[in-house]
Amino acid sequence: MSIIEAELEPSAAHLPIRVRLAGPRDLEELCGLLDDSEHARDQVLTWLETPGTTLLVAQAEEGVLGVAVLMTRLVPLHGTGAHKIIEVDNLVVRSDQRGRRIGRRLLAAAVEWSRQRRAVQVEAVVGEGAAKRFYENFGFAVANDRLVLAA
Repeated sequence: MSIIEAELEPSAAHLPIRVRLAGPRDLEELCGLLDDSEHARDQVLTWLETPGTTLLVAQAEEGVLGVAVLMTRLVPLHGTGAHKIIEVDNLVVRSDQRGRRIGRRLLAAAVEWSRQRRAVQVEAVVGEGAAKRFYENFGFAVANDRLVLAA
């Protein structure tokens, strides 16, 4: 059974959480997760409609508790094809559900989803602070091989 379809470990204090692929029927609940309510609908529609972008949601009886937005990139190799890299573009947990390890469950599902698609790497671009510690505690390591120029 795929982790995407599986119920993740329930504890005595929490209801079971299922991680699954998101779709158009999740639009309103996904909009409710985002801080910028004025632009949330456009953002979620863009994610749902963009090829190479996948949304995983954590679902419980209360509804959608969080989302992981994954972007697939193909990086060409010298004469031997391409590597598939998955970037965690966004990971959001409903504010009233934080502290239940939902973000960690979503990230674990994202990594498993990436492995099932034979990705060679999962990336997350974050600044200093809580988000960086979250990914490092999961096992992500800093890689300084990216150069960035503002357009």
